[in-house]
Amino acid sequence: MPTTQSNEKNAISQLQRFLRRVFFDDPSVRPPPVDGIFERDTEVALRAFQRAQGLPETGRADQATWERLFDAYRAALALTFLPEPVELFPAIPSDYALRPGSRGFVVTALQYMLGELQYNYDSFPPALINGEYDETTARTVRRFQELNGLPITGETDRLTWNRVTDQHNTLARGYQAE
Repeated sequence: MPTTQSNEKNAISQLQRFLRRVFFDDPSVRPPPVDGIFERDTEVALRAFQRAQGLPETGRADQATWERLFDAYRAALALTFLPEPVELFPAIPSDYALRPGSRGFVVTALQYMLGELQYNYDSFPPALINGEYDETTARTVRRFQELNGLPITGETDRLTWNRVTDQHNTLARGYQAE
């Protein structure tokens, strides 16, 4: 059974972890070490947190401070999570392909990505975003396949889908860096 002293050390370590994460991007606050010992660095960081939150600057973690700190910690963590991926192209069956006559959101997503990629290619016909795999979409897909050394079918199989999404994602990461 844990002792009161080990419970207190664990609580202090948790407090220090929370403070470190909350102040990770704030160079004006020196983060405390995570050692389970409540010393000056921990108190200074806790006071800075209380001041930033409009709480009484006691340097002690009362209930209101703990609740606010936990909320701030969760919010700080949420900012560093990667967004959840959206699986649009079916994994099963393995021979799935979008082809003329296909309709729906997956076709719309393909048309959108092709539209974004058209600026990377010369003589790349624009894809209309209408959710219908029409002849314009098939022509754009054929040109994309030709320019990327893929079998030229005009259908979007897994290989074509993956090449389109890879290039689109690379382009999107470039937009984020600007």
